[in-house]
Amino acid sequence: MRVAVLADIHGNLPALDAVLRDVDATGVDVIVLNGDIADGPIPRETLERLAELDDRALWIRGNTDRWLVDAFDGRLQLPGLATNPPVEWFTWCAERLDRVHRDLLANLPLSVTLEVDGLGPVAFCHATARDDNEFILVDSPLANYRAAFADLVAPTLVLGHTHMPFDRLADRRRFVNAGSVGLGYGHPGASWVLLGPDVVLRRTRYDTDSAADILLAASNLPGIATFVGNVRRPESDLTALHAFTQSVHQQRSG
Repeated sequence: MRVAVLADIHGNLPALDAVLRDVDATGVDVIVLNGDIADGPIPRETLERLAELDDRALWIRGNTDRWLVDAFDGRLQLPGLATNPPVEWFTWCAERLDRVHRDLLANLPLSVTLEVDGLGPVAFCHATARDDNEFILVDSPLANYRAAFADLVAPTLVLGHTHMPFDRLADRRRFVNAGSVGLGYGHPGASWVLLGPDVVLRRTRYDTDSAADILLAASNLPGIATFVGNVRRPESDLTALHAFTQSVHQQRSG
């Protein structure tokens, strides 16, 4: 089995369409949607586009998928981290979804393990094996990796959540971050991962200025200007790592 991993789409439909064209050309067997799928400028149409993949797609829950469900149900409470969008972001997105979209997101698993050609068992989760909003960074201590993924035994693990791709060894296991399709940091274009027989970090270039114009015309999402600004000119990886490190400290002190 060969697998494409798409994480952190965040309702950026133009980026998703560009990536899916690249994915189709690879002839993969399964497309893993590794969390944080729909919240963003075009939530409903993004979910409907992915639903067209039928049984080719394997969906995994991210923290913003869970928060979208909470917003739909009128019980959203955010943890107040520096990297969280405001409540209004999720309220706006949830208002554009139907019950069928809500139920789809509500029933997603936290993690899944697949047998991949050349790699053996590979585990997929959005953030960590125990928490869909825990931050594991490329420079996180080995002890953090060991604790966060203790419940998964696969030798290769694929995650997302921090929007920056990496491929590193930690405690004798291989950890791969798929980066972000919809809202990457540190580089232009949309990141994803191709698995089998090895791990290949992929980047799909697309017309980000045109995509930003499409997103602006299609959406009045609260915070849309910041979102499309990052699509046009992505935030640096240094700035993003600093922000996520702040969130790690907030989580540990809270």
